[in-house]
Amino acid sequence: MNIKLISIILFLNSLLFSIEITDNERVINLELSDLNKFEKVEIATHRNKDGENINDNWVGVKLIDILTEYNITDFDKLSFASSDNYLVRVYKKELLNSTSILALERNNKILDADQIRLVVPHMRDMFWIQGISNIRTETIANIPFPHTIYFAEPIIQNTQIKTELPPFVEVTGYTFPEIMVQAFPFLKDEVLVVGKDGVKHNLNFAKYLKNAVLIKTNDSYDLRSPDMPAGMWIKDIAYIQIFDIAVVFKDHFESLSHVNELLNWKTFPSNVILHYDETKIMQSSVTYFNSTTWSKAKWLEW
Repeated sequence: MNIKLISIILFLNSLLFSIEITDNERVINLELSDLNKFEKVEIATHRNKDGENINDNWVGVKLIDILTEYNITDFDKLSFASSDNYLVRVYKKELLNSTSILALERNNKILDADQIRLVVPHMRDMFWIQGISNIRTETIANIPFPHTIYFAEPIIQNTQIKTELPPFVEVTGYTFPEIMVQAFPFLKDEVLVVGKDGVKHNLNFAKYLKNAVLIKTNDSYDLRSPDMPAGMWIKDIAYIQIFDIAVVFKDHFESLSHVNELLNWKTFPSNVILHYDETKIMQSSVTYFNSTTWSKAKWLEW
């Protein structure tokens, strides 16, 4: 590529590119000129996307070098947000145990400012966020075993299905709030949503979920929202939690212990109290959901 053209591209990118790093009370503005001071590394990635093998060579700056330069050490995970509301969270060990970079070039082509992206080779590319506007340090708030768990299936059975879910067309299902309000006394703050495949998002209800829908797909439901980029939508929604109340989609699990395998609760009771319409019984936590006692239960507490 012509050296003069490269210089022009870099200059234009420098005018458009800026990442705000929030580390507790400290705010750092990372400009392109700051990134260009770091040593560049080259990595190769190999992916299969929709049946197509994609091989790329990336040039960028190691994320660990940026964190070290600005003495960013006290965190459990980093959240990355883009200007179009795409949001990913990556645990510290995932970032530090691999060559994670902010990529500036792809296959010998300088990336535009809105294409500069996080590349974490061993993680699914849904985490390879581009157009990053903010990086924030976070500490882990251990997911507690919820005091109350509602089962989604009885709630759904008692709710009239909708044949129109604007802005999504030719779909059937439910609005997220109309289902969740039957379990949660409040719909606000951070909501943990988890897919059957283990994809997890902690999402602000007002920002991402107040207009969300649950779209029926065969015997499952996909979570979509017009306020979320499509890459954040969750297929086969399996679990939702706000504070100490949760909703479990039982059809995705064999037992409560299998839910635990997905969420890795720090505590797990040996017994729970299952509630029916007018009665309740104590039951072992490891009994399978398809047993008579569990299959007819509407919610549980412990």
